[in-house]
Amino acid sequence: LFPATLTYDTLRFEYEDFPETKEPVWILGRKYSVFTEKEEILSDVTSRLWFTYRKNFPAIGGTGPTSDTGWGCMLRCGQMIFAQALVCRHLGREWRWIKGKRQADNYFNVLNAFIDKKDSYYSIHQIAQMGVGEGKSIGQWYGPNTVAQVLKKLATFDTWSSLAVHIAMDNTVVMEEISKYHMEEEVPC
Repeated sequence: LFPATLTYDTLRFEYEDFPETKEPVWILGRKYSVFTEKEEILSDVTSRLWFTYRKNFPAIGGTGPTSDTGWGCMLRCGQMIFAQALVCRHLGREWRWIKGKRQADNYFNVLNAFIDKKDSYYSIHQIAQMGVGEGKSIGQWYGPNTVAQVLKKLATFDTWSSLAVHIAMDNTVVMEEISKYHMEEEVPC
């Protein structure tokens, strides 16, 4: 098995987990009905990458923590958001994980970017070590802004994805700032 598939798994739900509601269900910009589109909802949800606390990974920095329990929740949230961006970038929003089907190489490339080892672009190791430059000790809890700043810095090393990351400050999105990041290549999401 590919190493990344041993590290991360898809989130699984059953039909019983869905509440019966007349309200639409929205998943990343797609609208679904629980009554007529349960299969589509299940497919969409199970196609999202899910990263959570882990233990027994190689020590961060060679001698640091081997588990992120108690401090890694925001880092894992940042990883999931970034992983979704990479899935959209390299596979498209309509891509679906199908059990038993060989996935595209780009799917494995995305997973490899998050494996908990020092040379993966967006590993807990890279995030924790880059966070030192943001004033955070390895093993210290991060807030959302710190994770965003660190991931923005790490993205500059990921030439495969060529992501332009903008962090809106003071809860304000300034369109002129966003337009600076416009890329010529059309992104599928």
